[in-house]
Amino acid sequence: MSDERRVTPEDDLRVALLPDDSIAPLDPARVIAGARRRRKVRGLAAAGVSAVAVIGVAAGGFLAGGGSLGNAPQPADPGLTVPAPTLATQDRPTPRPSETPNASTPPETETAGPEGTGSTAAPPTVASCLQEAAAAGEPAPGSAARQRGSLDRRLIVVADSNYWMACDNTFRPTPTARKPAKLERPSTQDNNAFAVAGNTITTAAGERDFFWAAGMLPKGVATVRYSFVDGAVVDAEVSNGFWMMRHLSTVPPGAHDLGDRVRVQLLSPSGAVLNDVRLNWGTQTCAQISHGC
Repeated sequence: MSDERRVTPEDDLRVALLPDDSIAPLDPARVIAGARRRRKVRGLAAAGVSAVAVIGVAAGGFLAGGGSLGNAPQPADPGLTVPAPTLATQDRPTPRPSETPNASTPPETETAGPEGTGSTAAPPTVASCLQEAAAAGEPAPGSAARQRGSLDRRLIVVADSNYWMACDNTFRPTPTARKPAKLERPSTQDNNAFAVAGNTITTAAGERDFFWAAGMLPKGVATVRYSFVDGAVVDAEVSNGFWMMRHLSTVPPGAHDLGDRVRVQLLSPSGAVLNDVRLNWGTQTCAQISHGC
């Protein structure tokens, strides 16, 4: 047997895989350190990619919500553009008038009569009305008298348990008084109970007839209606069983026949005419005791 070792195919392969003498053998420490550096770089790269992705998503959401990145101004919506107001076009609040009364403004004055008479007076009172009756020496309501009705604050009715009377101060400072009467309801046929006080007064339009009247309401009567030559129809105002009427004519005195000047109708609640009379001029048109007609 020969001592020479036999070469097998495995030996040939091992020889072929041996390193070339020109290549320095690898240092195991360097190989390990290099591997660690490569893992660290790959980790940082992956983290950077993730951060960029997150920033991109956030930016996309911000833009979709109408936000703006950076300090660049946003483009305005043309449909919502409103010009900035200037001092010339701004609405200024209207100054509120002073709530303090002007000391130079005179107080309102009571007017005593038809518009244009130029006279002023305080409304009649119970006391001033009773003074007129006392001056005329007529039986009249006493100290217990009370006001029972008022019309336009110029005509009042005064009564106690025995007598009643009426006063008007339309055209003069002191009242004009109607003759006092017993506290009794008149008959519907008592024409004197519906007599008027007529006076010619001066107004801005010239001379005019002014009429007033008052009385107790007859039983069964709902309306006391007066008609005048100027075409006016006046229903007396009713208060506490009394009626009151005032009228300023719109035509000059004497424009019509005296017999046509004043007409009186008494109406029932159903409208039935209970009396229809024309007052006699002079005897039934001067129902006052303070002065003549």
